Formats: sequence, structure tokens, C-alpha cells
Amino acid sequence: MSVPVAVVDAPPATLGEGPMWSPRDRALFWIDVVGKTLFRFQPATGKTETRSLPFAPSAVFPHADGGLLLVTKKGLALYDFEKEELKSIPVPGIDFSVEIFNDGACDLHGRLWLGTRHFHRTEPLGSLYCLTPDFKLARQSSGFVVSNGLAWSLDRRTLYHVETRPGRIYAYDFDEQEGAVSNRRTFMEYGSSRAGHPDGCTIDEKGGLWVAEVEGSCIARYLPDGRFDRDIPLPVSKPTSVMFGGDDLSMLFVTSMTFGLSESRLQNEPLAGHLLMVDAGVKGLAEPRFGLEP
Repeated sequence: MSVPVAVVDAPPATLGEGPMWSPRDRALFWIDVVGKTLFRFQPATGKTETRSLPFAPSAVFPHADGGLLLVTKKGLALYDFEKEELKSIPVPGIDFSVEIFNDGACDLHGRLWLGTRHFHRTEPLGSLYCLTPDFKLARQSSGFVVSNGLAWSLDRRTLYHVETRPGRIYAYDFDEQEGAVSNRRTFMEYGSSRAGHPDGCTIDEKGGLWVAEVEGSCIARYLPDGRFDRDIPLPVSKPTSVMFGGDDLSMLFVTSMTFGLSESRLQNEPLAGHLLMVDAGVKGLAEPRFGLEP
């Protein structure tokens, strides 16, 4: 499926990740992990602003009390984009010499589901955690090399969880009231069936799971039963994550990276590292904020 691809007027990222639409701000936030940068794009004005960060970020989420919850590789922080003020939050119980934070997503109760990856990306020592609004952290699942994107089915009974390496997507039974998962199984196995590695993901209003496929040069949509539906080719080989945004959630934003590309590949991919926009022909769903709604 070929559709027009637009480019946001913003500096390219070495490792663009974590796109998150904030209806409150009418803006898309995303990060450059390597460049330690936080971006904010407001479609109404076409303006992009950047903030330099003291730590390598992993993800960013609107906070119910205002401002942002910033996930860094080795911690958490509250961040005020306007004032550029950062307040670190202690995270006991994790050995960051072994595992570091990666991607995450918030559920409807304001809890943050947050995965880790092995520090050297070689051993299955990463985990999936649940962080409650009062900043209590509980391990929910383990045994991952690189935990990545998270999303829920429309009925909120299934949690999808990407493991970029070796390359599969899991599904869990999700207990929304208790904030717990069980019955982990493989939803999608990469390798012979799909090229590249799965990374960030999101759900559309019809229940389709959109996945950025690194080294696959596309984003792909999977049906709730795990069947491949369609993909959208991109002018970059390493898309990293996806998020619906815009006031009506009809625009699909795609982050990408230049990390690991040779000089010759960079010359052939002038849009690598840029934030892209595509019309996927379907709308998305509003992402919950972290914390208890006032």
C-alpha cells in the first residue's frame, strides 16, 4: 500500500523514538535517545521546539497533573517543557548495570507499563514492569533481550508487547482492574514471515496493531487474530515507532533513525532520522496520561 509521506519541519534525530500525542498540548512529543533531545511539534502552527536533556531519554508521557513524565535509561523524572525544569524520581529495585528502561505505554488507570532491555542487548535479562501513579514499581514478566512497544486491544483484555530481539510480538491476558498480566503467548513471529525487527507500536480505532519495522523500510498493520493486513513503504530503512496524532487522530506519525547507517546508506536515505507523517486511512485512539486524572 503506497501512500504519500510528509516530513515534519524538525531537526533529524540520530535515534528518534517515543512519539506521544498530547491532546492537552495539541502537540506531538518525541525524543532523540542518542542526542539527548526532547522535541515538541504543534501541527496548528507547524512549529517544532527542542530541549536538551542531561540524560539519555527512553520515552515521554503527558502527566495528569501537568507537565511530562520523562523516562530515562536509568531513571524517571518530572519535566516542565516551558520552564525546562527536571525533577528526578528515585527508582529502587532495578540493577541498571544489567537492565535499562526502554519503551512503555499508559493504561486507562494511569499506570505506566514499562519494559527494560539487557544493557548489552545480548541476554534475556529485561523485564516488563508496571509503575503505579504513586511511583510503586512491580515486575510483571521477564526474560526479554530488548523489550519494546506496548499497546492494548480495543476491549483492553489483551496487552501486546514487542520484543525487538530476537523479533516477536507477545500477547498477554490483561486484568485492567488489578493491573496484572498472564498467559503470555506469541502473537507474531518475525524472521521467515517478515523482514526486519519490530519496534514501537500503536492501536487504531478498528483494533489494528501498527508496528514500525526496523530494517523493513515500512510500517505494518496486523489484525487482532495476528494476520498481516497491509504495510506502508517508507523512504527510510529504520522506522522506530508510530503514534496517531492531530486533533482528530487521523495522522500517523513515524519516528526514524540514522544510527548504524553507513555513509553510503545515509546518502541514499536523506530523510533518515526525520519525523514522518502518513495518512493510514484509519484514525487512532487517545493515549491515556500517566497518573490519576484530577
